[in-house]
Amino acid sequence: MAQSNTAAKRNPAFQMLGMPNFRFKLPSRNWMIFLTVTGSFATAITYDRRQKKALQQKWCNLVKPMASEPLPTNELRRKMTIILAAPPGDSLGVSRRYFKEYIKPVLVAASLDYEVIEGRREGEVRYGVAEHIRKKRRKLENLSDESDHTDVESIIAEVRSKNGIKSEHGIQGDLVVGRQAWKEYIRGLHEGWLGPLEPPNSKSELKVSPATPDSSHSEQERPIEQSAEPDATDSSAQSNGPEASDSTSTSRENDAEERFPPPAYLSVDAYETAPLSSNSPATFEPSSSVPHPHILGFLNTPIRIYRFLNQRYLADEIGRQTAAAVLGLARPYDSSSPDVVSDVSPRSTPQGEQIDLLHEEERQWHKSVWKPKEDDSERVWLDNVVLDPRIGERMRKFVLDETL
Repeated sequence: MAQSNTAAKRNPAFQMLGMPNFRFKLPSRNWMIFLTVTGSFATAITYDRRQKKALQQKWCNLVKPMASEPLPTNELRRKMTIILAAPPGDSLGVSRRYFKEYIKPVLVAASLDYEVIEGRREGEVRYGVAEHIRKKRRKLENLSDESDHTDVESIIAEVRSKNGIKSEHGIQGDLVVGRQAWKEYIRGLHEGWLGPLEPPNSKSELKVSPATPDSSHSEQERPIEQSAEPDATDSSAQSNGPEASDSTSTSRENDAEERFPPPAYLSVDAYETAPLSSNSPATFEPSSSVPHPHILGFLNTPIRIYRFLNQRYLADEIGRQTAAAVLGLARPYDSSSPDVVSDVSPRSTPQGEQIDLLHEEERQWHKSVWKPKEDDSERVWLDNVVLDPRIGERMRKFVLDETL
């Protein structure tokens, strides 16, 4: 009798489809553990992404009225400069995705234009910032350069000036992403405004200088190789001597020409004695150091998971800095920061706030960065930040009111 009553309670449609009689009951212990873990993780991700989107929309709504402001037909939209560098031990694509995810939405909401200075290797951002300043100085001093006339941007700027097209009046500024890019940015400012407009050595000297240590080193090792196998080396030198020397010199010249970035025009030790450009403005365009926490390694997986589940805090901080840059709210950097221990040895000049910005990111850099290099390439990331007071007092920082 009980079986007939149970069969009558079944859904006839399910019975005709041949589906079994499902009985609702609590899952087993293993299923409970699995569902709890996966459900909690999925809930944490969903909550974080929802809050992240809401916070980004908050900053986008703050700057959105700027997009509806009228602009004359002969004016270009205000342009920001974005400075990206590949994280230590990783590729430049990481920084590009970081920019598109956190910074670009606010710039697009305000309809601002931007240009990007990128660096895949150590020193490229330093050269890009310095070269950008040197081009500006050449234009102010009416000095012509072959590269300035053949550059695509220079040609476009010349055409725009002939047609009466000018840039929108307002603060532009720089957004520097990451500690590694910030170090190169400071070095590029000093090299651009304190250094010469032309490289310290001529092109012929630049071609010879990289090859000189290699040739001397090979000449010192050659007698050892000849003493080990004199007959083989003598015969090879007699048969292929001219061709080998020509190919070696050609390869050395190509290596010297392809060396990028070029060496710095001004060393750090020469900052105090180098004259400041007469065309330097009283205040530079404001800048902002955007945090870029990046950590690698299997043992750091718990830290990476924590950051993956708390992206809303990072989006809020970066959105605030980007909104401050869009609105053009800036203040001078503090001349000293006594509460923070600097990574620079004591100097006669006062320390600036710029020295210790994003300093905590260095402790999470990949271990390959700290290994000494065999070549003579520059180590901007490992060198101490040196700030000349003439440059530091002209720098300003994007800051947004805390009440917003």
